[in-house]
Amino acid sequence: GSYNAANVMAALAVGRQFGIPLRDGLAAISAYTPSNNRSQMTRTERNVIIEDAYNANPSSMAAALDNFARLQSDCKVALLGDMRELGEDSVKEHVKILKKLEDCGLTHACLVGDEFKKALDEAGTPAFVKWFADSDDLAAALAERPLTGATVLVKGSNSMRMGKVIPTL
Repeated sequence: GSYNAANVMAALAVGRQFGIPLRDGLAAISAYTPSNNRSQMTRTERNVIIEDAYNANPSSMAAALDNFARLQSDCKVALLGDMRELGEDSVKEHVKILKKLEDCGLTHACLVGDEFKKALDEAGTPAFVKWFADSDDLAAALAERPLTGATVLVKGSNSMRMGKVIPTL
């Protein structure tokens, strides 16, 4: 996503400092494919998946959703797990994410975890949103009613195990 632009520029600057030609730095960055559950884009037989399920906090969740909102797709689906370790600000931060979801042009959103449940109880549940207790429940629902033709963002704290839903997509 565009939120990685500063990282790319920093890598190119460090490379230039050590004598790596810009052309070589650009080639290396172009060839890079993430494989650590961070900003991975995968095409399956049925969907395009953006997996960013290694970590989630308010700023990374907002950045991922802002980037997702800019993508062109007839069917955009966000599968989001709780952001963990937010303490007393947790419900407030999850409510902010709910509000951000409304501006993303989503077809559907599936939210996973107790913190999103508390936020939905406080702010109300938009018609395009469904809540699931855990990633196993979401994976079972997606296996029962598979998504097809969607661009799907999968994001959440690693402890939410959102990667479990990937095989169903």
